[in-house]
Amino acid sequence: MLDAQQLVHLIALMDDESPEIRDPVFTELAAFGTTLEAELCRVCPQLSGEQRRAVVDAVSNWSRAAGGGSMFVAGDLVEHVRYGYRGVVVAVDPTCQADTDWYLCNRTQPDRDQPWYHVLVHGADTVTYAAQSSLTNGTPGEVLHPLVPFFFDRDEVDRYIRNDRPWPGGDAGNDI
Repeated sequence: MLDAQQLVHLIALMDDESPEIRDPVFTELAAFGTTLEAELCRVCPQLSGEQRRAVVDAVSNWSRAAGGGSMFVAGDLVEHVRYGYRGVVVAVDPTCQADTDWYLCNRTQPDRDQPWYHVLVHGADTVTYAAQSSLTNGTPGEVLHPLVPFFFDRDEVDRYIRNDRPWPGGDAGNDI
């Protein structure tokens, strides 16, 4: 069971040189998923926004290196390489969870066996479901979308911090 009160101790152990210590620490931190940054805000108010983001980024990088595979986490700004829209990642699926009919109706069919992202599109009220291979790092700036305040807080450096509201299941490929 996740114990947010242990975050202070886990963070202190992140730099341990021993893999026997580091790997379980990062595994425990990664288990917080998209709520890690919000929990850090709540439990570790002494950390600046930059320090919190550094912890989240380190956990994300460790997860990728350990085979987690996701290039982006909730709160990351992304841009679609083909269609050019930008937005903020609100949820991540390890593989495509959309049904076959939805998948085959797309103009393209990126590999289903890669992370897929629910993205709140800037300047629209739509949510897209995009494959990792279709996204790149987005340009900084505010994302204007009606669901942003429902799922995110902003820190002092204007990063999006995902709250603990669950993303509705079964909505892959559908607008909310």
